[in-house]
Amino acid sequence: MEIALIGLIGVLIGAGLTGIAVYFVFRYIDSRHIRERELEHQVKEIETINLLNKKINEVLSKRNVMMQEYVSFNSFDDCYITIDDFIYLNSFTAQNNFYLPNYLIEEFFKNISHRKVILSPEETVKIGGYTYKGGRIVMETFSEQLLEILNEKKQKLSRSTKQPLRYFNVQ
Repeated sequence: MEIALIGLIGVLIGAGLTGIAVYFVFRYIDSRHIRERELEHQVKEIETINLLNKKINEVLSKRNVMMQEYVSFNSFDDCYITIDDFIYLNSFTAQNNFYLPNYLIEEFFKNISHRKVILSPEETVKIGGYTYKGGRIVMETFSEQLLEILNEKKQKLSRSTKQPLRYFNVQ
């Protein structure tokens, strides 16, 4: 009887230790999974901000390509945005608003819309877009703000990982 009782106590202690070990293993797996998801989210934020910044720089560089269309708009700080590009910027920010800094996006669109030059429909169709008086400065400052946020997020990501990030070239 004593041997059976000692055996039963040993089995219960072994089962308890196994249960505790299984609990800690599952907790470790869950925390690792949560950590991977957070890192994936941070990488997605960085990629989205980078894509938006590239598109804004592409819009800013179109002035040189479409110089013939700038007969009536000679000021250097004016910005020409085609209708397609403006719709793309709106839809891109709407689709990726979870990953973008919402306050900056709202301020950008508010500031750029206040600078829109009113043209006749014929002129708008002729040049294929909208011209924003002083919009170049607004877009350049927005691009600089995005770059600052991008660098902050890259540094935060590099601090939160133990291995070097080769994907973003951050050590």
